[in-house]
Amino acid sequence: MLAVVHYNHGHPTLTCNNGVLHVCIPSTATQLTEYWCIPDQTLHQPSQTECHVTGNEGWCADGENLFAACLIPDGPELAHASKQAYEHLIQLAHTLGYINIYRIWNYIGSINASNSNGLERYRDFCLGRAEAFESLNYTPASLPAATGIGLQKGGVVVFLIARKTPQATNIENPLQVPAYQYPQRYGPKAPSFARATAIETQNSLYLYVSGTASIRNHVSLCQNLNQQTCITIENIQTLLDETQKKFPAFTHVYCDSLKIYVRHTQDTVAVANAFQNAFCVKPEHSPTLISDICREELSLEVEGVFRFQHNPVL
Repeated sequence: MLAVVHYNHGHPTLTCNNGVLHVCIPSTATQLTEYWCIPDQTLHQPSQTECHVTGNEGWCADGENLFAACLIPDGPELAHASKQAYEHLIQLAHTLGYINIYRIWNYIGSINASNSNGLERYRDFCLGRAEAFESLNYTPASLPAATGIGLQKGGVVVFLIARKTPQATNIENPLQVPAYQYPQRYGPKAPSFARATAIETQNSLYLYVSGTASIRNHVSLCQNLNQQTCITIENIQTLLDETQKKFPAFTHVYCDSLKIYVRHTQDTVAVANAFQNAFCVKPEHSPTLISDICREELSLEVEGVFRFQHNPVL
C-alpha cells in the first residue's frame, strides 16, 4: 500500500504512518476512506516503500510506483499558488525518477465561488495549473487524466500517481472537444487534462477515466438528472470503446472501481444505482461523495478505473 486518503470532517493534512502516506481531505457531507494499493506490477517486483512528508508536500514510493500529494493553502486567488505547487510536485516526481505521471486529483474549496477578482475559483485554479504545465513544457496531448471537484471549504488538495515504466497512452472522447481545447468562454486557460489514460502492465491494461460529466462537444447538457446520468454513462462507455480500438488484444473489460460525485444529497441513490448497474460494479467499490461539481449547472461527475484483459476472469 502506498497511500490512504481520508475524506472526513477534519482539516487537510499530510502524514506518514508506518511507511504509508495519509492524506486527509475535508468533506462535511461524506465520510470515506480510500486505499491506494498497486493492482499489478510492471517490469519487476518493487522494493520496500519509502515515505516522506515535508511541510505541505508528501510522497510514498516503492521503486516503480509513486503517490505524491500537496496542500495549497486558501487565499483570495488560487492561480499563483496553484502554479507553484504544481510545478514543485511534478518536478519532485521527475527528480525521484517517476516521470510517467498519468493521473491527478484536484479537490478545490468553494469551487464555484468567485475569487477576489470575480473569477470562478475553478477557473482561477485552471489558470495556475495550465501555466505550470506550460512552464514544464508539457504538450497538450501529454497531459494526464484528472479530476477537478469541489470541497465545501478550504484551499486545494492535489494528489497524483506516477510510474517509472511504462509510458501512459491518453484516450480522448470523439463526442467531446478535448478539455485542453475548450474555448475561452470557460476561463482564461482551458482545463489541462486528458479524458482518460491507459497503462499496460504485465497482465492487464488499466484505464483511468477522468472526472466525466454530461458534456457534449464542450456544452453542458443538464435538462434533468436522468439526462445527465445517461450522457455521462455514454461518455464513459465511449472511452471504453475507444480504448478497445487502440488495444484490440484486450477483449474483456471490468470495472474495478468508480467514484461518484453528486451535488445534491437527494440524488445519491438514483445516481449510484444507475452507474453501478451500467458498469456492473458493487456499491462498496463505487462510493458516492456529496460534492460541488466543476460546472455550477451540473449535478454529477463520475471517475473510474477499468481493467482490460485478454481472457475473461474465471
